[in-house]
Amino acid sequence: LLIHLAALVTFSPYRLEELSLINGTGTERILRWALAHHIPRALVVSSACTCGISISPGQILDEESPLPARVALRNPYLQSKLATERAANAAAKMGMHVVTVLPTTVYGPGDDSLNSGTLIAQVTRNRLVPVPPGGSNVVDIDDLIDGFLAAARKGVSGNRYILGGENLSFSTIIGTIADVTGRSPARLPLPRFSGTLAAATALIIGTLTRSRFLTPQIIGDLYRFKFYSSDRANRELGWKAKTPFAETIRRAWGYYLEKGLLT
Repeated sequence: LLIHLAALVTFSPYRLEELSLINGTGTERILRWALAHHIPRALVVSSACTCGISISPGQILDEESPLPARVALRNPYLQSKLATERAANAAAKMGMHVVTVLPTTVYGPGDDSLNSGTLIAQVTRNRLVPVPPGGSNVVDIDDLIDGFLAAARKGVSGNRYILGGENLSFSTIIGTIADVTGRSPARLPLPRFSGTLAAATALIIGTLTRSRFLTPQIIGDLYRFKFYSSDRANRELGWKAKTPFAETIRRAWGYYLEKGLLT
């Protein structure tokens, strides 16, 4: 069994070529190598963002949700993950047993690069925290690994499975982080109409700093909803996330403190 979860994570439009090479062409090369060496099964890790994003909390997306072209065009990371999935589908058509999993936003110990930990850092370091009006699905790292193993054992070749936990507003996410870490920053709810100005500001600052996270697309997504359903994984894999978000943050916070990543 090959488990392919290596990827470049950046949303910078200046790194689209690098993203395509690593996440797209890299996946294709690895799966060709596996086929040439008679490895019969592969699990490929993509991202739930390939199922899209919505403007309403009532719109829960799944593996069959149509992805508008405009959404893909403004997100270089998403484009690279679509290339990852095309490589997986091609290998499946060539006779390899390939299952693709789509994690949502992952929290928990082991996040050495402060991927999701960036939000935890903002809440714990600042006296004032903006609270955007959108929301996100969150999943615990240990639940996610259980989902990987379930997909590797039981997944249908050619299928994709969203692996997510709770759909939460950013207000709830930020409030939970504050409660668990013992911080009490002032919270500034951002009105929905401020999204355009925030995205324009991100464009200017992101261009100057070449930040991998501060982009108009990332800021714009904070005003939308990455709410997903993992019903297919529950039906076909017998998998369901079990860890409450507060417990996940408690474990992540302990890890950051232990490693000196946050203080």
